Amino acid sequence: MDSRRIGSEGGTTPSFVRPFLYALNRMQANEVLRPSQYMDRARSILMDRLGAGGGAPVTGFSRGAAGIIADQTHYFDGYALLLRLQQGVSVSARRNESSHTRVVIEGVTEVLQFDAYEQDIPGFGGLLANLVQVLGKEQVQFDVSIVGGIPTGLGAAFHAAAATSFLLALDALHAERERPSPPAQEPSELRTDLRDKAIEALSRWYGHRFSPAFVIASLSQAEDPFLLVDTSTMEYVPVPSDSAKRPGWAIVETSHDWQKPMAESQKRFDRAEAVTGTLRTKGFAHIRSLRDVEHRELEQALSAVGRRYRSTLRHLVSENRNVQKCVVAIRKADWQFLGALLMISQSSKSSDWDTTGDLHELVTNLAESASLDGIFGVVQSGEGGCMLVVGQPFSLPAFLDQVREKAAPHTSGAIETFII
Repeated sequence: MDSRRIGSEGGTTPSFVRPFLYALNRMQANEVLRPSQYMDRARSILMDRLGAGGGAPVTGFSRGAAGIIADQTHYFDGYALLLRLQQGVSVSARRNESSHTRVVIEGVTEVLQFDAYEQDIPGFGGLLANLVQVLGKEQVQFDVSIVGGIPTGLGAAFHAAAATSFLLALDALHAERERPSPPAQEPSELRTDLRDKAIEALSRWYGHRFSPAFVIASLSQAEDPFLLVDTSTMEYVPVPSDSAKRPGWAIVETSHDWQKPMAESQKRFDRAEAVTGTLRTKGFAHIRSLRDVEHRELEQALSAVGRRYRSTLRHLVSENRNVQKCVVAIRKADWQFLGALLMISQSSKSSDWDTTGDLHELVTNLAESASLDGIFGVVQSGEGGCMLVVGQPFSLPAFLDQVREKAAPHTSGAIETFII
């Protein structure tokens, strides 16, 4: 069956998107499953839908991490600030003896089928095929089941969690067959190996660099909710914060169908590459990437690149600098300052980066109006249909009700809101 032919029960939403609304309903009810519950569910779905033949599956789980200010690191090595979610994605897998890999997703009636060793498989199957290919252990097909609790509108956050969970499952499956030799890898070496393979597969699927920050966050064992990642060195540190003073966070999802960034993301990547190349010929020969442009040099750099690339340069450099300011705000528990920084980021996304639409603008205006009611700020996360909201925990439910009410006349789709 063509990998694009995935339907959902009772609707026509394209591809693999609508099924994860099952999990989003759990989030909306503020229910957080334990990793073991995700994994048990994935195993049960695989056995129920694809039968017991082929043996017992192995299962991986990864938590998601939403970018607070992180999307710029798709385009150059910089700093990313992420909010680690309690929700995640679990993938269960086993070998099969057929000529196709079969994938079942919670809530989807049809089975996705494709040859995992073909090139340019459309849709979500293309990501799974790239993951099989980069692992490169053996030329076999697989049965796979996926259970998730991360909004697909978060884009990179969902893709990274799904990719790392699948690789964890496949690696365990291969290790099971190879035991007792070769010697088992140390856990840290295993994570590094899978990190690099996940980034490689995601970059192939995206058609350009995929930010390591989302993969690192998904594989991280840190329990702190805030994570600072340097995508140049691949290092990360938890950002400490007083749990008693932390604000509430919520997600507004205005669209669910964001499988990968496609052409628009590639255009942004090309612009970032062109800006860097132009700067190197206009007095900035020392820079390796845009992270090397100092704030004091920004005005000179803007003049050097000319009008065509000014908005791209201003957005990417400012986003990278604002990550550091956000870290300071979190450490000081200055949530109003953090909210203001997110609103500045959102304004840049709208004016300089062109990833926003009318619904993003509406939610931003509502957040500005609710600042006296305990809403600190909002920001688009994932360059798709999701926005993060930060505010006083008791203020979030009423604000989300207002968003759904005000947004309904402006879209034919469902506006999903949930507290995380």
